[in-house]
Amino acid sequence: MIETNKEWDDLKRLGDELELKIRLASMEARDRWQALRPRLTALEDTVKRTGTRTSKLVTDELSSLGNALRQLRDEIARR
Repeated sequence: MIETNKEWDDLKRLGDELELKIRLASMEARDRWQALRPRLTALEDTVKRTGTRTSKLVTDELSSLGNALRQLRDEIARR
């Protein structure tokens, strides 16, 4: 359960980092960020609501969203 909170903190930090970098990114990256941002917000609400009692669904979404955010960050960094 504690690991989920750490994972959430990491994702939130990554989202904040992307938000700063996205201003310099291509329109494609901006479009992808706009698609990911609502998922991040929805997941934040869920994590706040459930706290350490996260379900497999929340854990799966943390993993999926984390992968998508890291991929976008890496693509922005390569440009």
